[in-house]
Parts: sequence; C-alpha cells; structure tokens
Amino acid sequence: MNWPNQQPNRGMTLVEIMLALLLFGLLATFVIQVMDSVLNLWSAGERRGQGDLVFSAATERFRGDLQALHTGPRGWLIADYWEVAGTKEGEPAWRLPRLRFLANGAALPEVDASGRSAVEVMWAMIPEIRGQQRFGRLVRFAQVEDSSNSLQDAGVAAEMLRSGQGLVVMDGVLWVEFALLDEQQKKYPYTRVDAFQPFDFPAMISLTVEMVAGNARKHPPRLDADLGVEAQILRLRGTAPSRLAPMVLVDSEWIQAGGSFPNISFARRGLRETMPAVHVAKSPVFSPEIYRSLNALVAAGRRLP
Repeated sequence: MNWPNQQPNRGMTLVEIMLALLLFGLLATFVIQVMDSVLNLWSAGERRGQGDLVFSAATERFRGDLQALHTGPRGWLIADYWEVAGTKEGEPAWRLPRLRFLANGAALPEVDASGRSAVEVMWAMIPEIRGQQRFGRLVRFAQVEDSSNSLQDAGVAAEMLRSGQGLVVMDGVLWVEFALLDEQQKKYPYTRVDAFQPFDFPAMISLTVEMVAGNARKHPPRLDADLGVEAQILRLRGTAPSRLAPMVLVDSEWIQAGGSFPNISFARRGLRETMPAVHVAKSPVFSPEIYRSLNALVAAGRRLP
C-alpha cells in the first residue's frame, strides 16, 4: 500500500527560540516599565493626598485662630522673623517666619476654659534639628495673656520657639510664608499692628507651606555629577518628583530649577538667603509640594472701637 507523503515533525530552530526570547524580554521590560510608572503615579497621588489632608487640617486650625483675632483697641498683630544659626559653619543665619497676635479667649476654650481672658497665639516655623538639610516644622503656640511674659516680646517668643514647646502642626516643612494682604490683595510680608493704635489689621492672611514627606524625603533624586556655583544643566538619578517645584533645595541651598526630569537646569543660586555652594554628585535634591490657603479676617481687618 502506498501511503501519502507526510512531513516529519519539526521543532523550533535556535534562531526562532532566540527571537522568541528576545520578544518576550522586550514585552516583559515594557510591562515592568508601565507598572513602575503606574506605581510611581499612585505613590505620588497618595503622597499628595496625604499632604492635602494634613494641610487642610492645619488650615482649619489656622483659620479658627484668625477668626478669634482680637480686633478691639487692645488687639495687636506682629508678622516677622526669628533667627537660628546656620546648619553649617560659615552659613548665614536661618531666618524663620512667625505670626503673633492677640485672640479672644471665648473663641479658644481649649486655651482659656473660663472664656474671660485674652489669648496670645503664635504660628511659626522651627528647625527640625535632624540632619544637615533645612527641614523644619510648622508649630502653634497659645497661652493666656501674660503681661510679664508676653509673646509681643520678641525675645520671649524666640525663647518659646527654641524650647520646643507647642503643637506640631506639620512635619517635613522646607518653607513657610505668612503673607498679609490688604483689600486689593497687595502683599506685604512684615507687619506690626500695636495695641491702642488707630490702625486696621490686614484684610487677609495667606499661609504657604512647602513640604516633603514619605519616599520623596527618604529617597529623593540625587545629582548625577558635581554641581558648581554657576548655573548648570545636570541629570538627576532616582525617582522623579510628582512635579518639579520652581525652587528646589540641594543640600542647604535653594536654587531656581527648570526643565523636566531627569535633565534639570539650575539657574539662580543662593535663593532664600542661602549661600551658593559646590554640591558633589549624589547630593539630594528636594522638590517640595506647595500648599496655599487664603484666609480672610473678621470685618476685613478693620479695628473695632
């Protein structure tokens, strides 16, 4: 009997196996990159969400204190800075913002249970005293009015800040600004409204906080090469920040940044009263998340008779 011709069973050749492995490797690399991007976006979103919640809670407390502002003849408000020695030898003093004012005790029963006394309130940034970077905390102090130990006294306020007392409102803070605005929203950072003076208070006070938390702090991107004292474009290594801030902190120097990760341009140097310096490769680069709130004062800040 003549059987029909049959092709013998044939396996894959070595070239075909190598091509299949190559395609599989490319597909696996693509999948891993997509998953890594998704995880980075999820992590950044979660970090931003947590920061939003923390800042929202801080804003509510800050707004509540401002609503209690004593706007009568005895009322006062001071927005200024206090100084802390630089984190490194030869570095200029670190000038940190603070806001102090007199509030009605009846509106702050947790400070004055009787509700009959006035309360002195201070919001400020203090150093975290951890590592060499300029990390700090946003803190709140409140005490029943004390003429012998008043927060109106700059020295008394500074001592209280150095003592580490008070309520920590936010951690991982790199920068805080209390900006005072008039009804046309013209901003002025320094203000002193003394008691028994015929001057109104600001109409609004904005609070800006720049902070870094979570993995963005533990594992920040780092310089791929040395950064000199002149403007440069350098490559960063590590996880990209959720967004590049207009100013970044490299070691203890604030620098204007631009471009897109990982190739970042470093332009104006030594901002926010820091000193231009040489930063070696692998120095951390912190790009903070920026949070802002605008808070109106009672009666647009007009002093009551």
